[in-house]
Amino acid sequence: MELKKQLGKRIKELRENRQISQEQIAEKLNIHPANYWRIENGISYPKPENLEKICEILNVKAQELFAFEHILSITDIKNELQKIINEDEDLTRLIYKFVKTLNG
Repeated sequence: MELKKQLGKRIKELRENRQISQEQIAEKLNIHPANYWRIENGISYPKPENLEKICEILNVKAQELFAFEHILSITDIKNELQKIINEDEDLTRLIYKFVKTLNG
């Protein structure tokens, strides 16, 4: 998944967790709500000054905006696992043992 989309999803996730509307953030950023929508939907990047303001509004550090390992799609997860299986036999065995343990 491309960075713009991941960043947008993460910003949306943080905003929703804080129960802030898109319109409220757009107003605080002094941008049109449609432009904010474009950020959350991964169509455009926020300007650096808006990225800083988004952090302030959401009360997060900038690195938290880029902590999106947990929002990977199932396809991305499968692709990463396939890459591990193809490249690392020891880790593949460990993953297999872990999955077998979970499944009983």
